[in-house]
Amino acid sequence: MKKILFLTLMGITLSGFSQESENFEAGPQGRHELRLDAFEALVFKTIEINYEYVISKYSGAGAAINVNLDDESIVDYGEKFAITPYYRQYFLNKKEYGARGLFVEGNMQLAGGENENYFYNYNPETDSYIEGTTKDSWFDAGLGLTIGQKWVSNNGFTFEISAGGGRYFLDDDAAPGGYFRGGILVGYRF
Repeated sequence: MKKILFLTLMGITLSGFSQESENFEAGPQGRHELRLDAFEALVFKTIEINYEYVISKYSGAGAAINVNLDDESIVDYGEKFAITPYYRQYFLNKKEYGARGLFVEGNMQLAGGENENYFYNYNPETDSYIEGTTKDSWFDAGLGLTIGQKWVSNNGFTFEISAGGGRYFLDDDAAPGGYFRGGILVGYRF
């Protein structure tokens, strides 16, 4: 049942990406935007690159790719990569050109990594304790929401602050129950 719900929501999300406003003029900055999550790059040794296509004054769609470059993960569940397609709806946009201001984002995340588990067991035959670690690989998919604010300068530079998260649905025992999405992003619209 969860897989059917997941596939239905994924289909609805992807169909929203293909809709485009006929009367929208992109303006001098264009419709394409690339952003880098500066916070993650500086603090977590992680690179996240975002691409967004401006659909209309009030909407945009895109995808983010996140790669962890550190062998020792700061987070407990050891996420190594994530691919996150998303759709955004912008609010309170008073500018002539679109995809700026307060936004709400619906996203879907496909992620994988390696989870390190510590164990400590008592062996009654030898009257001793056994301890060690095991590593389990995981892959999962989930849905989530993010809220944020985006500013776009007249020459195309962008600055964004966002926070949100989601829940994984494929029931991989080694995977975490959910994920965080957000950061401080800088980029350029062309």
